[in-house]
Amino acid sequence: MAGFRPKTVESLTADNDTISGAHVLKMFGRMFYLVDPAESSYEDISSIPPAGYIQQALPYFFGMMFLEWTILYLKGKPQSIADGMMSTAHGLIMSAVELLMAGILFTAYMYIYNNHRLVDLEWDSTITWILAGLSIDFCYYWVHRAAHEINILWAAHQVHHSSEEYNLSTALRQSVFQGWGAWPFYLPMAFFIPPTHAIIHKELNLLYQFWIHTELVRTIGPLEHILNTASHHRVHHGANRYCLDMNYAGVLIIWDRMFGTFAWERSDIEIVYGLVDQPQFYNPFKHQVYYYGKVWEKARSMDNWADFFCAFFKGPGWFPGTERLGDPTFVDERPVRSKYSPSCSPLLHLYTIMHFVFTVQTADLMARGFQGLSQLNGLLLIAYVIWSLTSLGVLYDRTRWAWLGEITRCAASLMFLNTLAPFTILQESSLQAVYTGSAVLGTACLLYDNVLAGNKQKTQ
Repeated sequence: MAGFRPKTVESLTADNDTISGAHVLKMFGRMFYLVDPAESSYEDISSIPPAGYIQQALPYFFGMMFLEWTILYLKGKPQSIADGMMSTAHGLIMSAVELLMAGILFTAYMYIYNNHRLVDLEWDSTITWILAGLSIDFCYYWVHRAAHEINILWAAHQVHHSSEEYNLSTALRQSVFQGWGAWPFYLPMAFFIPPTHAIIHKELNLLYQFWIHTELVRTIGPLEHILNTASHHRVHHGANRYCLDMNYAGVLIIWDRMFGTFAWERSDIEIVYGLVDQPQFYNPFKHQVYYYGKVWEKARSMDNWADFFCAFFKGPGWFPGTERLGDPTFVDERPVRSKYSPSCSPLLHLYTIMHFVFTVQTADLMARGFQGLSQLNGLLLIAYVIWSLTSLGVLYDRTRWAWLGEITRCAASLMFLNTLAPFTILQESSLQAVYTGSAVLGTACLLYDNVLAGNKQKTQ
């Protein structure tokens, strides 16, 4: 870690030295694709801000989430703290792993553009900017559709659909592995779209998709015919029969209308969110990988090689004798099920929120200064972020050894306190007190759980 100093709060404003009203307005506009082409066009990759648009948007994500949850609470619709925390955890895990993959998946795009591009579009042209935005959105439609219609790709994308809540935090629930299946779909753009425009518009496209993950916005009027909206995307996240394989759009809903995958939200049916076969756990690491086991299990159940490979490359609902995407009549139009929500003490929420905030800070400052870290320290910090978020999810799952794992994490944090301290707002002494107290509390909870388990066995 020698030589590395994380940026101060003042330096995290990226483009400006101070947080002005104009700066906040500009940043907020990015969330809705309202940007000046001249300010978001770059001549070369080295000119792109080191902290990308998505990284810069973190305060706006959390601010909008807090506002949404407050409004829902006042309306008598409190949201699941555990589910929201774990949705955000998935996004942090994805971002952390992407630090290792940065540039690798983009190598093919750069090679095609540098050696085989068909036209030279001016980097500072508004027409180039518009073409890039339309191209990214068109390619995203097919990336998204393939992720639903090819089982091995769905194994990654199902993470995004695994929340039974539908709020802004759901937008952050992303897969670590989805990028590996998505990058080939963007390669045709490399024959004419400059790489800088591809990078920026991919981020703007994703930023736009944040606000559509809410139930607060019911309709935006005539724009529902052109844009992807909260109403359209609620359909996409539904586990109801009419919702399946519909509304894949990123920004423009016109692609779904053109290719026959559009469905209006229905007022006569309450949408049930989540997966058709909903998993019952919070553990984010397990969510990232468990469906690959399901795919393998399905493939092994086939009695011939053709069906074995079809289990990987046909739809998630496919079985021998059905259409490529399966038979949707087996899915209820009005599914009825209870949401996964193990009971827990309010004190657990206080504990997990405190450590979650520390982990968010660590992940954010690590991402902003990752290039200044040694390879080993970078790997260790990424592993620590994933471990921390997984441990918090397991606490909510109330597995037998959850507190033992958390005590171990706190002990490891104390051992490497000098490494962690620069990535939090606390001084090293304060951080030491937090992790020491957490280890003591975790030990007490572990002993208490073991006593309860012992008493339960005696009564049986």
